[in-house]
Amino acid sequence: MPMPTFDERLHVLKEESTRLEGYLQALPPQAWTTPSACSRWQVQDVVAHLVGVAEFYAGNIGRGLKGETSPPPGRAPAGESTGASSAESIAERSIAARKSLGDQLLVTFAASGRQLNETLAGLKAQERTTPCYHPGGVVAAHNFIELRLKELGVHEWDIRAGLEPTARMSPATFGAILATISESIASGSLRWAFWSGPAPATPVRYRFQITGPGPTKPDLVIDGKSVRMEDAGPTPPQVTFRSDTETYILLMYGRLDLEAALASGRLRVEGDGQLARGFGQWFRGI
Repeated sequence: MPMPTFDERLHVLKEESTRLEGYLQALPPQAWTTPSACSRWQVQDVVAHLVGVAEFYAGNIGRGLKGETSPPPGRAPAGESTGASSAESIAERSIAARKSLGDQLLVTFAASGRQLNETLAGLKAQERTTPCYHPGGVVAAHNFIELRLKELGVHEWDIRAGLEPTARMSPATFGAILATISESIASGSLRWAFWSGPAPATPVRYRFQITGPGPTKPDLVIDGKSVRMEDAGPTPPQVTFRSDTETYILLMYGRLDLEAALASGRLRVEGDGQLARGFGQWFRGI
């Protein structure tokens, strides 16, 4: 299956941006203060986070086009941040932004998303590979399409999960999210989602067998301090997870409790039960 073109990817981003904006416009006032699936964040805080992400990405593209890949003020050098090290500061910025924006939050969400999409649409062919700053690592300017779709897809679920008992992700975002999880995007979304911890006696190999689109490399190998993706070679995994695409993504971003996923039938496990139950300590979300 051919890789989608830049224009095709951007079209998906524009459609998802518009669709989410419409969903938010239809929410009743009381929904905005409902707790989301993000710890400590109300629905309105998640939206404020998406505003900040859009502004941050657009700014980084602009700086990259000027040849600047150094961190903006207050940010760590590219590649030094992780989800674990950044969770607290991201939460604080998002809540502060929500308070500052007040009743302009939804208007600003729409405007910031359009500005980012227009910035991406304005990239000339030779500019699309321009190196740009991202906390996880320097990325090509066009990678911000997938990174933004990942933010929209995961955080829309965070919003919906706080409001709807059967919240689902938008399948239109799956391809972009799988791309950011892979190690092909230098921002290291996989590494960003990983929370290090005590080293196991030997590296643990988890294998994912996905119904529908899945990771290009199905094995995750964890040594406690780092994680890497590998092909399913001759080395047998200690644990095999079987699920659909959405369940895989939500597990990788720490959104689903493993026991609940097993009980609901969304996830099946083969192998070492203790190691399977321990998967959640490595991927806790942000």
